[in-house]
Amino acid sequence: MKSVVAAQRLKTDRILIVDDSPEILSVTDTILSSAGYETIAYTDGLIALQIMELLPPDLIILDVNMPQIDGFEMTRRIRSNSAWNLTPILLFTALARSQAAFGLECGADDLLNKPVSIDELLSKVSLLLHSRHRQQLRAG
Repeated sequence: MKSVVAAQRLKTDRILIVDDSPEILSVTDTILSSAGYETIAYTDGLIALQIMELLPPDLIILDVNMPQIDGFEMTRRIRSNSAWNLTPILLFTALARSQAAFGLECGADDLLNKPVSIDELLSKVSLLLHSRHRQQLRAG
């Protein structure tokens, strides 16, 4: 019988990436896919929220400045759904850190300033997923 920890390590983590810039979306998707993550990428936050129902992500990366629904509002909506309360949210932003900190008040777990360094992105993703797995183990 496999332990929960061993089973968790064998699972490929699914990351939802939402950014209205096709270029940033493509680069982020390529970086994370190359690192072995399963990725789902969308330029539209409203569609991404619907897809989450079908393909629940293990981590969500959101751009702050998007049309229709920005990263702050998306974060609030995600946090209002109890099915996603353990899902880490990483916000991408070009805003000043003091302005972007509002995302943490909305429920985001961390922020990354654009332009994003590959090493910093992979490090934050790894830390957030590790934290999620620990929380899941504690929750049973």
